[in-house]
Amino acid sequence: MGDRLRQALRGDRTRIWLPGGLGGIGLCLALAAWWFVTSSNAASPRPLASTATGEPQAPASAPEPTLAALVTAQPTPRETPEPSPFAGIAEPPSEPPHRTAPLHHTVAADEVLWQIAERYGLRAETILWSNDIADPDLLLVGQDLLIPPVDGVLYTVRPGDSLGDVVNRYGVDLQAVVSTNQLGDADQIVAGADIFLPGGRPLAASAKTADAVDGTTAGADQDAAATGAAIALPDNIDALLGAGWLQTQHAADLYKNADRASPRLHQLPGAARLERLDGFRAARIQVRDPGDGRTRQAMTGWVDAIDLDVGRAPPTRELPQAYPADTAMDIAHVFAPYRSQLDGSAYAEANCGPTAVGMALEAFGISVPARQLRAAALDAQHMYGNGVGTLITALAQVVQQNGLSATDLRDEAGQLRRWGLDDIRAHIQRGQPVIVQVRYRSLPGRGGAYYFGDHYILVTGEVGDGFLYNDPIDIDGRPGWDRTISGAALRVAVNASDQCYAYTAVAVGR
Repeated sequence: MGDRLRQALRGDRTRIWLPGGLGGIGLCLALAAWWFVTSSNAASPRPLASTATGEPQAPASAPEPTLAALVTAQPTPRETPEPSPFAGIAEPPSEPPHRTAPLHHTVAADEVLWQIAERYGLRAETILWSNDIADPDLLLVGQDLLIPPVDGVLYTVRPGDSLGDVVNRYGVDLQAVVSTNQLGDADQIVAGADIFLPGGRPLAASAKTADAVDGTTAGADQDAAATGAAIALPDNIDALLGAGWLQTQHAADLYKNADRASPRLHQLPGAARLERLDGFRAARIQVRDPGDGRTRQAMTGWVDAIDLDVGRAPPTRELPQAYPADTAMDIAHVFAPYRSQLDGSAYAEANCGPTAVGMALEAFGISVPARQLRAAALDAQHMYGNGVGTLITALAQVVQQNGLSATDLRDEAGQLRRWGLDDIRAHIQRGQPVIVQVRYRSLPGRGGAYYFGDHYILVTGEVGDGFLYNDPIDIDGRPGWDRTISGAALRVAVNASDQCYAYTAVAVGR
């Protein structure tokens, strides 16, 4: 398989809805009185059909209601037969076909790396590694790309390697390597052969252990002279400096740098998985912490070697989409603890707005239950029901009710402000997450969803010309936090299906 792998690896009209499921602005105005006088009715509203121009209209079978009928109407005792307009938002996307062999892809005009990776269900970096691409923004039309069957790296067997040693260094599963490479005998790998390591990442360069220890000893001597305390090294320092992934043996501190007086970034729990980097000084090892999206942010830092052991690589689907870019310490990134709107509640599918607000509030240490946020949003807009979406104006009111500012929702004339990408960047750089109204199907990985309405995301950071965001929907088996979207894709997504709310957003701050 090694030689074969080496050769392969080289050579109807839509309906229009508010975020979370309610109809467009025309529907909002037409039904405001109805919802106000029937606030006790929790049934979902009947969806409206669209005309060719996109304006909502009543179903053809129903007569046009008069104002008097709207005011005196009583809730219908039977459920309406129409399907929920946002039910498709909670349906997991179809899994890409399982592949056991690499294939080739020819770059088409206007294709970018993340689109290609999304098509094949891979991380973009896997395609970069497999094709020795230095700049992901310089794909050429007609360029031939090798597409591995799964995420991972190619490894060239060195003299003296055993497969057990290789998988331990990279922290990957032995059986997965045997199966992927169709190895009849795991003990008979040949030097010079290429093997694919599913779930693997390139190992960071590591100085020879002896040299590294000598350097550490010198640093330790200096520290000892200053503090009167020697720095202990673990017995397995060789293995630690050669491993791709480490884990904490118990609760341990992540430091900003290797200096013994360095400030602490945060505390890591026991068994936290950390990717080793090439830094090693003063008995500390430089690592990337992917974070967990809820209690700690993704970061790069240093950990005392004595607190570490050799670890296993997490499944690639457990790593945030932005990893490792989101661990960089020089990017603008607001940590907003993640929440999923799919919490099992009766209104879960319609709750993207209050969920985004909940994450934004938690970025400032304010924790409010989802049900409380939803009740406040519905009160603010005078529309009620489990199947009712939320207006961004109502979300802004809820933010302010909880003691924070909701900034730049409107312009000087009092109209909804039209946001640009630079406006979003400016607020992120000031430490203010931004609730953005988008078209759901325009988000990366959502193009096949059978939901054609709007959605709210929380933009939390910027990476290059793109952005990091938390998506309240996480039905695809990947983390919902630290997702990535290019500036061009976000510009398309904010051109929401309801044009009254296109390019609408609100920043949350002190």
